[in-house]
Amino acid sequence: MKTPLQPVNPATLEPLEIAEQATDAEIGEAVSEATRAMRTGWPRDHRLRAQSLNAWADLLSDHSSELADDLVRETGKPIGEARKEVAGAIDSLRFNAGLARLPLGRAAGLPDGSEAHLVREPVGPTVFITPWNWPVLLLLRDLAPAFAAGVTALVKPAPQTTHITRRVIALGHRAGVPPEVLHVLPGDAEVGAELVAHPDTRAVAITGSTEAGQAVMRAAAATMTRPLLELGGKASMLVLADADLEAAAEAAARAAVITSGQMCMACTRILVHARHAKDAEELLRERLAALTPGDPRDESTDLGPLISEAAVTKVLNAVDRAREDGRVLVGGQQAHPDGLPGHFLTPALVSELDPRSPVVQEDLFGPLLSLEVFDSDENAIELANATPFGLAAAVWTRDLTRGFAVARELQSGTVWLNGYNHSYAEMPSGGVRMSGMGRTRGVEGVEQFTELKHVHFPVGL
Repeated sequence: MKTPLQPVNPATLEPLEIAEQATDAEIGEAVSEATRAMRTGWPRDHRLRAQSLNAWADLLSDHSSELADDLVRETGKPIGEARKEVAGAIDSLRFNAGLARLPLGRAAGLPDGSEAHLVREPVGPTVFITPWNWPVLLLLRDLAPAFAAGVTALVKPAPQTTHITRRVIALGHRAGVPPEVLHVLPGDAEVGAELVAHPDTRAVAITGSTEAGQAVMRAAAATMTRPLLELGGKASMLVLADADLEAAAEAAARAAVITSGQMCMACTRILVHARHAKDAEELLRERLAALTPGDPRDESTDLGPLISEAAVTKVLNAVDRAREDGRVLVGGQQAHPDGLPGHFLTPALVSELDPRSPVVQEDLFGPLLSLEVFDSDENAIELANATPFGLAAAVWTRDLTRGFAVARELQSGTVWLNGYNHSYAEMPSGGVRMSGMGRTRGVEGVEQFTELKHVHFPVGL
C-alpha cells in the first residue's frame, strides 16, 4: 500500500488535505481508458475540443478567486501572483481553443505528377508531470495545446499541489472534457516513472528540475516515449554599458523574487559593465532590501515563503558559501513576518564570486541574486553562456541593434530585450542544453503533441 501524501501550508506549516497515491491498478485502468479514448470522437472532433477549452476557461474565470486562494495556501505565493497565474491559465485555454480548429499539415504536388499530403495526427496518450510552483498555469500551458492537438491526458501533479490540480481538472470535466480523456493520478516520482514507462503512453511533458528530467528521459527511452522537458534554469540579465541601469536593477530585483525565486525563469544572475559595478551594487542592495517577505495573503507582500525547510537549507548553504568565497551584500536570512512560522527568507545579493562557483553555476531555486562584472559585450556573452543551462536571459541596452546582436549569441530558449518575464500563449517557450528540449505555447506547442505522417497519392501516374 502506497503512503498517503501530506502537504503543508508553507507559510503557516498547517497540514493540508491528504492525497492518496494512485495504485498500480488505478494507473493501469487510467492508461487503458486514455488509450481507448484515442479511438473515439475526441481526437477527430475539433469543435468539441475548442468548445470544451473555452468552457473550461469560463469556469476558471468564475472560480478565479477561490483558485487564487488555494494557490496561496498550497504554494505560499503572494495573492497578487496567484491571481496572475490563474489569469495566465485562462488565457492559455482561450488561445488554444482557437488553435484546436486550425487545420495543420500541408499538401504539395511532386515532380512526377503525384501528390503528397503531410498530415499531423495526435501523438497519443500523454503523461503530464506538473510542478508545485505554478501548478495551474504550467498544467494548462502544456495541456491546452495538447488538447488542441487531440491527445488524451494522464496528469501526475506535484504532491504539494494535488488538491488544486484536482479542482482544476474537475472544472475541465464540467466544461465537457470527457473523464476518459483526462485523468489525474497523484503520487511521488514512482507514479510518474510508472506512467512514462507504460508501453501505451506515447509522450510525456514535464516541468521540473534537470535531475527529474533526466530520470524521465531514462524511463522514456525503453518505449521511445516522446519527451517535452522544461527543466532547471540559471537565468541571467546582461546590463550593457549604455543601458538604463536604474530600470535594469529594479527589473532584476523584482525578477529575482518571483515565487520567492522558485521559478525556473527567475533572474538569478545580473551581469553589469565594470564602469557601473559600484552603482549597480548600491542600487541592487537598496531594491532587494526593500523587498521583504510577508504573509502571502496580504496584498502588499512582495515574496512569500519557500516551499520547504529543505529548500531554505539549500539557499542558506549557498549564502554561507558566498560569504566564504566572495561577499554577501544584503539578505539571506531567515525571517518570520507577522509571526508566521513558515519557510521565509530575505532576498540575498552576493558578489565577487568565481564564475565556476556552485553559487553561480547551480539552480538554487530561491531568492538569491549574484552580481557579476564584465568589461566588454563579448565577455558578457561568455559569462552568460558559462553555465550548463539555457532557459531564459535578458539584455538591457539603449541600442536595440546591439541588443539583438547580443541576444543572438546567448544560448537560451528565450531572450528579452529591456524587460523580463514576458511570456505569451502566442509565443513558443522552452529550454536548450540542460534546461530541456521541445517547445510549448504557440502553434509550435500544438505541433509538439502531433506526429507528422506523409500520405502519398499516385495522381497522374
